[in-house]
Amino acid sequence: MKLIERYIFRKVAAATTLTFVALGAMVWLSQALRQFDLVTANGQAISTFLQVSALLIPVLLTVVLPVALLIAVIYTFNSLNGESELVVINASGAPQGATLKPVLLVALICTLIVGSMTLYFAPLSFRTWQVVITNVRGNIVTQFMREGTFMALTPNLTFHMRSRNSDGSMRGIFVSDDRDADKTSTYLAERGAILDNPLGLFLIMTDGTIQQRNKLDDTISMIEFSSYAFDLSTFTSGSTEPVLKPNERPTEYLFNPDPDDPYYRQFPTKFRAELNDRFTAPLYCFLFAIVPMLFLGQAGSARQSRTAPIAAAVILVTLIRAVPVFLPVETSLIAATFLYVWPIGLTALCIWLILSGVQLKPPERIVAFGEMLFARASGLVGGRTAAAAR
Repeated sequence: MKLIERYIFRKVAAATTLTFVALGAMVWLSQALRQFDLVTANGQAISTFLQVSALLIPVLLTVVLPVALLIAVIYTFNSLNGESELVVINASGAPQGATLKPVLLVALICTLIVGSMTLYFAPLSFRTWQVVITNVRGNIVTQFMREGTFMALTPNLTFHMRSRNSDGSMRGIFVSDDRDADKTSTYLAERGAILDNPLGLFLIMTDGTIQQRNKLDDTISMIEFSSYAFDLSTFTSGSTEPVLKPNERPTEYLFNPDPDDPYYRQFPTKFRAELNDRFTAPLYCFLFAIVPMLFLGQAGSARQSRTAPIAAAVILVTLIRAVPVFLPVETSLIAATFLYVWPIGLTALCIWLILSGVQLKPPERIVAFGEMLFARASGLVGGRTAAAAR
């Protein structure tokens, strides 16, 4: 790799990394806070929250990395033009491939990363996330881990504990059981613990009393106990295996789904669509990288604003990426084939245009119309600000 190519490669790679870290941190934080509410509402430890949050990273890479690459290429070539470095590169007689090659190399690296996410790590994280969330929501033990709160396990069964020790044992236990049609039972115990064994799930209470009120004649009886096992097995989930959707299945499973899979029998076409999406999604990294070069890859006047070409590049990339969303890929073989032809064909076309020295420019009328709208909006905001200041 020549000196110019290494220089551009370092700038694009560094800008991509920094942009991904910034964008990824914001997106991860917004999603992690949602999982924090879910986990804490079910009485889970901070380790469970960290585990659930870490499972967001593969999906985050799949979505954010191409956008970071787009922003990095725009920033790099805009700065190269602003500092007149593109003029020097063109004046030195360097071919168009000198600027294209390092961008394609960064795009290839991003494609491999996104491909590993879509084909392996993202489905794995989806499956793990589904299992963790199912356990969080389905395990009745988590409902007991909230101190000082009356928890309604069912409309007729309420639990409360005063405090919880570091070893998991509980103090100040109150249980109100009104499930029996003939009587209401209230359990009060000084201490207790959860016991999960092959026989079932039990709340073991020690040093307490049972108060029973007969609903027919309102008589009350009281029983003291030193140890009592309250059965909670009926509240546990009968199956800890969640039903996996196509995006949660391994890639090799999508090639040959189980005919007895209930989700596959109901939505067989979704498995084929998911498989095609996993293979085609990484290909758009090349388009996110080279489409901006069609507008910004050539040297221009440093005094001339590049806002319009940047906006045009972003809009064009967005439209290109949105096209597959509207295709009937689940029912049409032609549409499924087009999923591969679209990014590969456009990538080849963009590379040919760049090597031919073609530079795209947004239509002058659209640019003028956009500048007029921006000027009016700026004047409107400025007028309101001045009026507010007076």
